[in-house]
Amino acid sequence: MGEDAEAEREIGDDLEEAKAAVEAIILQPVEFPLRAEAPGHLTPWRRANISVEASGIIVVRAIEEGHQVNQGDLLLQLDDREQRIRLREAEDALLQARVKYAEYSDSRDRPMGDTTGLAAARTRLQKAETAYDQGTLTREGLQTVRREFETTNLLSGNQREAVQAVTTNLAQSEHLVERAQLDLSRTRLVAPFSGRVADLMVEVGQHVGAGSIALTLLEDDRMKVSVNVLEADLVRIVVGVSANVVVPNFGGEVFLGRVHSVNPLIDPNKGFGRVTVALSNPERRLISGMHADIALETDRLQDRLVVPVSAILARQGRELVFKVVGGRSYWTYVNVGERSGNFAEITGAGGTNIVVPGDTILVANHDALPHDVPVEIIAIHELGLR
Repeated sequence: MGEDAEAEREIGDDLEEAKAAVEAIILQPVEFPLRAEAPGHLTPWRRANISVEASGIIVVRAIEEGHQVNQGDLLLQLDDREQRIRLREAEDALLQARVKYAEYSDSRDRPMGDTTGLAAARTRLQKAETAYDQGTLTREGLQTVRREFETTNLLSGNQREAVQAVTTNLAQSEHLVERAQLDLSRTRLVAPFSGRVADLMVEVGQHVGAGSIALTLLEDDRMKVSVNVLEADLVRIVVGVSANVVVPNFGGEVFLGRVHSVNPLIDPNKGFGRVTVALSNPERRLISGMHADIALETDRLQDRLVVPVSAILARQGRELVFKVVGGRSYWTYVNVGERSGNFAEITGAGGTNIVVPGDTILVANHDALPHDVPVEIIAIHELGLR
């Protein structure tokens, strides 16, 4: 069927013709994002294998797989009786050391030691450091002068309190208490960040060794997906631009993401570079490992006439759209410019029938329509560009 033959029919003929039920859009100038497409798989924003820091028997397991936990929440508790005994012993030793330190401190009002040689020792040290920097003194020579200064400084009484703490075992006892407290804290496994529990591998009553993995923690209220992009497209992608994420398991639903990072290295053998897209997942519908098709914005064209690709048909080797005028549909040959995903730009038209803003263009149920037939529009769609 050619346009010329079909055009010979007068509009209004065959008034009794059945009307075809069709769907349409109203053509308007829009901002048209061009996108590069690539497949990938969703992963959580952060994923960590959580291991225990001490050996022992698990006495409390406060979580199950799928549980949401907040940073600092208790995950596991090991039997901590031995660690508590060690802490009490260290605290008793610290108390004794404090008593000795208090007795020793009664003599704190005695005169300070001789400080006459301290200034000279400091001067010698400064000269030795300069000589070492200039390469005229060896490391061993510098160390000898430094020891001399430290000894002189000690004898001057400048470090009296530190000396008292060491000689009365106060400092050592304080360190032992800190270590005992640290060992006790390691019997509690807490969440290092907020997320969901996965791959839980331990049970109450199980003996675990230090360093063994107990579970995996997922921060999945945000997701990311890394995709390989051809270098020709990679150079046009910048951080922050939009990315449409289509997950087949959700019937092709589009989730809006943003380009989070662009790897500055391109594999010269494959001609690909890596782009990472971030998207929010507050309801946690998206699950790690799901396949996703990513459409990354590479450019954004202004004031373009855009139609779904479903609107464009081929007749007699030329591309056309159906335009509705006065309740009838007419072939309208067009020139197609940029294509991106499910959309295409119309850059011009041939013949006397052209498309302009405000035209009604068919997008569904029109594949088999001839030229110049009555139609009934049952739905007007939004273009749906994102």
